[in-house]
Amino acid sequence: MEDSADWLSRTEQLEDAIAKRETDFSGVIPLTRCWNRLRPIESFNVAAQRESLQRLQRAKLILVDSPPNPAKREHALFLAMDQAPAGAVIVLDDLEVAATCRFAHRLAAQNADRFRFWLLEIDHKLGVFLKLRSGKMRSRPSVREFVGSWLRA
Repeated sequence: MEDSADWLSRTEQLEDAIAKRETDFSGVIPLTRCWNRLRPIESFNVAAQRESLQRLQRAKLILVDSPPNPAKREHALFLAMDQAPAGAVIVLDDLEVAATCRFAHRLAAQNADRFRFWLLEIDHKLGVFLKLRSGKMRSRPSVREFVGSWLRA
């Protein structure tokens, strides 16, 4: 899922891009203002996109590299972690950004009974989550994260 049709099109048409398989899915969903534990954020309203939600619930590999501001990816990561099936691998890009690294580690720790987490020191640093089992996701932001989201709103 990407919020920019132009960016998605350019990415999928790169010279070294791997050909898209019939089962691969990408789509454009605009970002909308929503609330995450009393924090204003911009994220994807996946619930309003039935096909996207169903694909997310069947996906085996999910890359979270959007919204464009890495510090605002927490909700997209939470959606992926919550909706992905057991056995799915979720990759979060840009953990070199302090806010992204902080919420990735927090979500990993708060949900350690359902996920394994690895930090890969390549590119812009990647966080890799392996979903072991389904269950209620926990997300309790720190005071710093709570205040920070209001300052970025």
